[in-house]
Amino acid sequence: MVDGLMRGPIVAALLLLAAGGAEAAPAGALNTDAFLAACVADPVVTDEPGFAASGGKATPQLYCECIAGKFKDKKISQSDVDMMTKMHKDEITDEDAANYPTLEELMAKNEGFEDECKTSLGMPQSDDNDEEGPPINEEDIPQDE
Repeated sequence: MVDGLMRGPIVAALLLLAAGGAEAAPAGALNTDAFLAACVADPVVTDEPGFAASGGKATPQLYCECIAGKFKDKKISQSDVDMMTKMHKDEITDEDAANYPTLEELMAKNEGFEDECKTSLGMPQSDDNDEEGPPINEEDIPQDE
């Protein structure tokens, strides 16, 4: 009798999973809530000049939601999402960097996701060469005597 009582809810849950029901998130689904909060609050994101250039089509919230969606689409791990959350909070330590062997790869992937989202939201692409500033001429740096 117990088997008969339990069969209905189990079958219903399996049908929801098979149909992709929103109420039935798969075990191990990415939690991007902390990432979204950190991304939207990050001054690097909120001060992005591309939002104005999009004609009001893009907002920090839409931009960050787009990136979080890329995490899910590209099957990024929860630990990668957590590390990107730390990055937006400016909390990555030297120890984090040393203990996360794929950090540079993750940052490159994230930059690609950002570029894809900027394109889809009508924002201009960032020019990485300008972010570093002009080359430094060591002769122009004052020397201690």
